[in-house]
Amino acid sequence: MRFIVADWGTTRFRGYLIENETILDQVSSDEGVSALQKGQHRDVFLRQCGRWLEAEPNAPVLLVGMVGSREGWQEAPYASCPAGPAEIARALIPVDLSNGRKAHIVPGLFCEPAPGAADVMRGEETLALGAGVENGLVCSAGTHPKWILMRGGRIERFATSMTGEMYALLREHSMIGRPATEPSDQKGFDMGLDAAERNGGAQGAARVGLLHLLFGARAAVVSGRMASNLLAPYLSGLLTGDEINGALAQFGRPSSVTILADRARADLYAHALGRLGITTELKNPQQALLAGLTRIVHQHFQR
Repeated sequence: MRFIVADWGTTRFRGYLIENETILDQVSSDEGVSALQKGQHRDVFLRQCGRWLEAEPNAPVLLVGMVGSREGWQEAPYASCPAGPAEIARALIPVDLSNGRKAHIVPGLFCEPAPGAADVMRGEETLALGAGVENGLVCSAGTHPKWILMRGGRIERFATSMTGEMYALLREHSMIGRPATEPSDQKGFDMGLDAAERNGGAQGAARVGLLHLLFGARAAVVSGRMASNLLAPYLSGLLTGDEINGALAQFGRPSSVTILADRARADLYAHALGRLGITTELKNPQQALLAGLTRIVHQHFQR
């Protein structure tokens, strides 16, 4: 089946014409959700993808990502976990394009990873469904990494960390990261992982907590106990290690994790998990997106 997709994030618009998980044509722009006002989304989509609509009058149209958020084209209520392609397909939200043509917004997912806790995702659910994991743990690594438990090809539950955003805040807007110098020495990443592992395995008074370790990183530099070019990768390793500690505490210790990320970021997670004896399989996020969307399209439009 041939279909049209807009992968519409906070900062970028990416459009694809797809057939059998293969990209036939694509467009992109910086017209992400954060750059638009209410009422502008339809015009952006038609300008970017209108020629495909004309050439493919019967092709389904899917919109995925932050386009379904409160700041997007139309808010799409979250579907609830556990959910697979069938549940997500039933929750698609239609929006008008032109001449009676409709697009459908993929809704995203809500779950309670622990009693009293709440978590959401928009876009990563489609990646997870296309990752080819029937049963196991998927890590969609990015600004807000999500650890996703798959059961029977469906998303059972997930948990999000603030790792990437916290690193950016510490480096750019905090006294913690101010002493860091470039070029950085990547040995600091392993030092940060070491600190997270020690803290994650500590009991009682020996466990000092992430917040103390973060300030301790600055203290180590200004007191001369750590070179300033180690600080930035140290913070990255510390935050990544703490994220992994939390994921393993929630989901158990798997033998393998599937990682969805660009190569450089995926390699960092593979290295961190490898130190713990956990193997990794790297999957291309774009291919996972295409596979996940194809599963949703088949559920909704070929019923």
